[in-house]
Amino acid sequence: MKNKKSKSLILDNIMTEVDEQLSLVPTNDFDGSPIEDSLHMDMYVDSISAIHFVDGLGRKHYPFNKTVATYLIEDEIQCRNLEPTSEDINVNKKNN
Repeated sequence: MKNKKSKSLILDNIMTEVDEQLSLVPTNDFDGSPIEDSLHMDMYVDSISAIHFVDGLGRKHYPFNKTVATYLIEDEIQCRNLEPTSEDINVNKKNN
């Protein structure tokens, strides 16, 4: 994650919570199917859309709806799939 310039504690907490939830999303379901095709996908979407902060009057605000949460999860999985695997890294070390 890039360094942020903002000093906002609310933003920092939201980013930390979203980062934690995204890190918990598996790429594949327990049976090896892509998580996007799994019935468990809704659980991960709900975990992000449930992230909230409380304002000075005690009201809860939810910055992510289910659509945004779904896009965040899909982007996380896509970015993971673009990373080189340990096998790719070992082949590159061998060839250099």
